[in-house]
Amino acid sequence: MMKKVRSFISFIVIFLGFFYFYTSQNPHNQTGAAGHMAHGYVEIPKKNEIPSVDVTLSPDGPDTWLLKLDLVHFSFAPEKVGEKQPSYNEGHAHLYINGKKISRLYGEYYHLGKLKEGRNEITITLNSNNHGALMAGGKPVQATEVVEVNK
Repeated sequence: MMKKVRSFISFIVIFLGFFYFYTSQNPHNQTGAAGHMAHGYVEIPKKNEIPSVDVTLSPDGPDTWLLKLDLVHFSFAPEKVGEKQPSYNEGHAHLYINGKKISRLYGEYYHLGKLKEGRNEITITLNSNNHGALMAGGKPVQATEVVEVNK
């Protein structure tokens, strides 16, 4: 009986080790700046129009929020996501709440739902079709808004 228990425990330890290794190496599981670094950055050449993004947050019901993006020189191209060549004025956005990546965005509206009580920092980054975070002059093309939630 003890031999079976030791074998089972050994299996679990090895399984958890492989599981941890796989999840820590997968770039899609990484958040914040590390997630951008996993996909890299795409510097927009000076000859191109530089895109920009602004974020507006508004109440959408008694305790939920709606996010709206205002884009300049950028369009969503979900059908091209994953292309190897970088794109500078089309792609998708990434939504971060308090530094944690929540979702990719392929449109100008997103229902945030409920936010935690207190300070919430909402950041949107614009990303190339190859998933790299767009940069202009060494700075990320992004917007951040803070919303205070009082319940």
